[in-house]
Amino acid sequence: MMKFWTAVIVVVVGVAASAAGEDHNGDAHNALCGLLKIAVGKWGDGGKGLSDPMSKALNRTIFGNDEGGDITELRKQLPNFYEAVLKGSGTRTKPCGGRESGQSAPYDMVCLCTKGHNGWPLNESDIETLCGQPKDALGSGDEGWSDEERKKGEKELNATWRNVVTPCLESDLGKDLKEALETFKGKLVNKSDEFYPGMYQLGEGEPDKNGACTGSKKYGVCVMYNNGTKTMDHRPWWVDLEKAIPQEETFQEEKRRKEEERRKKEEAEQDIPKTAALTSGPPNTNQTERSHTESSNTQFHRLNMTSGTPISMPSSWLLSVAILI
Repeated sequence: MMKFWTAVIVVVVGVAASAAGEDHNGDAHNALCGLLKIAVGKWGDGGKGLSDPMSKALNRTIFGNDEGGDITELRKQLPNFYEAVLKGSGTRTKPCGGRESGQSAPYDMVCLCTKGHNGWPLNESDIETLCGQPKDALGSGDEGWSDEERKKGEKELNATWRNVVTPCLESDLGKDLKEALETFKGKLVNKSDEFYPGMYQLGEGEPDKNGACTGSKKYGVCVMYNNGTKTMDHRPWWVDLEKAIPQEETFQEEKRRKEEERRKKEEAEQDIPKTAALTSGPPNTNQTERSHTESSNTQFHRLNMTSGTPISMPSSWLLSVAILI
């Protein structure tokens, strides 16, 4: 009887797991989204109060440039760097698997979470969601953005931006940026080979020398980072962020040190009048009595010097002395 119930439980659990389906790229999306939210929180009001390297790194992480931009406008709609795609002439390989990848976190999230060729992977029966979203939220139907469908993808791109990217552009305060970056890096898979060193992929796909992250079932919906080049323009945004974190820590520590020195200096300056007041108080008792005596003698002397009456003994006193003698 015990064995029977065990078998039933196993079957039920297995059916439930199957019914739930797979969340394709779910872990990669969660790591990238979590990092982006924390970056937006740290960026705050345009990066004020941050070191220059950190401010620029956050601008690039969020906006794809060193100067930054308007976070409210960014949340509203797909940025114009997808213009070529929206006009039907842009491939998916170039921004997602080539040298243009890694421009910003939102840019990469579009590559990670937009449906590919024939709606891949949401055209598979066992895959329920992509980056946590069902098919209807990512542009219903079996179309998508891929190298094979260059004149398609506008609806899917806008749906991904609205339902996946925009929620990740909300601020998340109080979380650790360094820890979130390490979590994100833990989702990167080293895809380097002798021809392409320093290649790291976020999301599922099987690249080869012919392509990566094209939106097809083989190459996948993903992001391929090229971190092997020394060229500044090809370096992924997260590399700049990683380098800026220790510089920011040093900068903030120096700010705290200077603030502490300023506070101590102000306290010392406020104590000076109090010290002066204490040292200029009334003299002790002995000094007071001596001063009072000296003052009385002086007044008595002045009285004798100024009075018109001579200081002499009365005559009755002299007569008494004579009788006694």
